[in-house]
Amino acid sequence: MILLYFIYESITFLPIQQYLFSGWMILVLLTVSFSIANAHEEVHISQRFGFELLVPGVGHLLRKQFIPGLSIILLLIIIHFMYMFRAIPLHLALLLTLSISLFSFLSLFIRTYKKADN
Repeated sequence: MILLYFIYESITFLPIQQYLFSGWMILVLLTVSFSIANAHEEVHISQRFGFELLVPGVGHLLRKQFIPGLSIILLLIIIHFMYMFRAIPLHLALLLTLSISLFSFLSLFIRTYKKADN
């Protein structure tokens, strides 16, 4: 995702920027829909980490933690739109994206415990 911002900023031709952004949004939608369709508690850790590196927040969706996963994805999309409309500078968008992505990735290592069924 961070690399996408650098590529996006280095291209000044507007149709190519729009093409990159629409491709990224399609990737996000496909990954999120796949993750919601295949969500269960016992997803392999390598699958969660792989999808998390592709789109931050999807690892939570695969663990059936829908609210944190979707909120991370929406937050990253909002940051991207704020940068696109020049509300925040590039370095701040990169810093926010990196910190949210790292937080999302590291939070996958935290185990969630459920009460045992009686």
